[in-house]
Amino acid sequence: MSRPLFAMSESEAVQAALVASGVVGLWTYDIWADRLVLSGTLPEVLGLEPTASGVPLGRLLDGTHGEDRERVENVVHAAVAGGAPFDVAFRTASGGRSLSLRGRIERDGAGQPRHGRGIALDLTHEGGLDRPGQHAVNRMAEHAIALHGLVGHLHHPSLARLLDSLMREIGRELARHLQGKADARRH
Repeated sequence: MSRPLFAMSESEAVQAALVASGVVGLWTYDIWADRLVLSGTLPEVLGLEPTASGVPLGRLLDGTHGEDRERVENVVHAAVAGGAPFDVAFRTASGGRSLSLRGRIERDGAGQPRHGRGIALDLTHEGGLDRPGQHAVNRMAEHAIALHGLVGHLHHPSLARLLDSLMREIGRELARHLQGKADARRH
């Protein structure tokens, strides 16, 4: 017999909330040693053996779908180089699951990338990779808006026209993603 939710310990409640949110595991990445430690069911979802000593980044990439591998690798390397938070969605190598690897790269006192931490979410039942596609379009729109604010300082009309054309195209793509969501809700 299970206890009522209000009778759970704090750690049990946190664990239940993580599972309900689609979290399949946590990850830490020692960049200098090239060791990723994966927790929860994340190793199994990626087809890896769980190990306390971690695996190289290449092994995690082996667990990604071939068509997604280069993109995931590029996002992780860009996050290491730039020290920015990241969120990258991909299919597993088996193609049976869609995951989102989210996290942040932290720097040491000298400003060098030292380690990363984050979570992995299962997106399989959230419409697969459509959500990450919309996320990518949203990010593109944010960057285009920022660029639009900068182009005015250059007094370069042809560049401003190109950027306006890009913004219209991004708007169409965003509308396509939003229309797809509306159609899915009607069915």
